[in-house]
Amino acid sequence: MSSKALARLRDLRHVGELTEADGVARGLKWIETVHGAQQASDHIRLMLLLDDAGKVVEARYRTLATGAQLALYDLLVERLEGAPLTDATALTPNRLEGELRDDPARPVLDLGEAGAQPFYVVRKALERLHGVAASTVAKPAATGAAALPWADIGLFEKVRRIEGVLDEHVRPALASDGGGMDLIDLSGDQLFVQYHGACGSCSSSVGGTLQFVQDSLNNHLGTQLAVQVSGYDEAEESPSLM
Repeated sequence: MSSKALARLRDLRHVGELTEADGVARGLKWIETVHGAQQASDHIRLMLLLDDAGKVVEARYRTLATGAQLALYDLLVERLEGAPLTDATALTPNRLEGELRDDPARPVLDLGEAGAQPFYVVRKALERLHGVAASTVAKPAATGAAALPWADIGLFEKVRRIEGVLDEHVRPALASDGGGMDLIDLSGDQLFVQYHGACGSCSSSVGGTLQFVQDSLNNHLGTQLAVQVSGYDEAEESPSLM
């Protein structure tokens, strides 16, 4: 590991919690998003407080990541603070990983094809801020792991592909009704999701959308995933939190 990554690990600055109550007390918008399967090493829960102009006033995170991945997340959250959330799509994993290197030619993380794309957890935060999916960022042509068949890829790439389909084909439809969906866990062919927003406060939405979600994923990924709801995020019932 690089000395820069080690130095950040010795001084993690943004691990913690921000709650809806914090936002109310300070007159700020509270947004919480998660990315990665629940037990995956890249799992992260991101919490933001934003002003009316969409600038991130304060940011905190929780993660299962360790080592250089943890250092990368801490650097990401540091860069989010004080800037408009819309600017955060320029913060790709590759860009920030480069800042953790001692030698520009020696990577501290093997990020693969996903490293060239904006952090998914940030794209989800943009979705909640604006009420639409943040899937307008140009995507590179599929090469490397992104071009391999489903059976030959690891958990990180599977989650990346699932998130891509959700962003492009599922979340825009849910956002149009004031709702959204988070990936919670992937175990074999069992995919667990959680509704939020308007969807999170209405259990009847499951029957109308779950089959659509499952069909969208399986049609676009060539899989046989079974999608199940792990819970409803009723903490986000208020439209002001979207």
